[in-house]
Amino acid sequence: MAKRILPYRDYSEHDVVNLFALNVSGKTLSSFVSGGTGDFDSGVVVSVSAGALPGEVSELRASTPDNLRDYLGASFDGAHIGFNGYPANTGMTVAPAAAGGRGLGITLRETLAFDENGEKLLYYKQKLDEAQAVLPGQTVPVLTRGLVLLAASAISGTPSVGDDLEIKSGGKLGTQSSGTAVGSVIAVGEESDDSSAKKYLCKVSF
Repeated sequence: MAKRILPYRDYSEHDVVNLFALNVSGKTLSSFVSGGTGDFDSGVVVSVSAGALPGEVSELRASTPDNLRDYLGASFDGAHIGFNGYPANTGMTVAPAAAGGRGLGITLRETLAFDENGEKLLYYKQKLDEAQAVLPGQTVPVLTRGLVLLAASAISGTPSVGDDLEIKSGGKLGTQSSGTAVGSVIAVGEESDDSSAKKYLCKVSF
């Protein structure tokens, strides 16, 4: 399941950063599919990978990553051929945080290119919104402080109530050992039909 963050959450919109897109450079967008899982999940702890403030014109040049232009259907190979640029936020991006790294926050939406039927969400904005997702290259909201309910897929190990949390590899959180604490576990639950499916209510502050 691609949603590591569960529906319950409590935060102020002032603590949400709406400036960065997920770094998709070199990624295979065909894997960014609804129901899949990967770096494009929601509930991933991310850090800044590029922080170049944009100018007055959005990124529409030929330097837009090839995979984004392929997704748009506007890629070309050769001179003197026109193309439509893919409007992407390529100068300010985030990527899953590394263990012990400096985290910006946790993503609130998935980054998806295709639905479960292989159809481009580029042409189905209603379904994109219903999936609580953004397109590749679009800005993804990042929560820097608040109360969130996280699935076991967002957690490394099995922390207990009261444990402080630090950033682990793969953009996950886990019990603090030697890194900086970015949150704590205040409650632990499980699915009613599967006691092994844990969920963690966490107070985070990056």
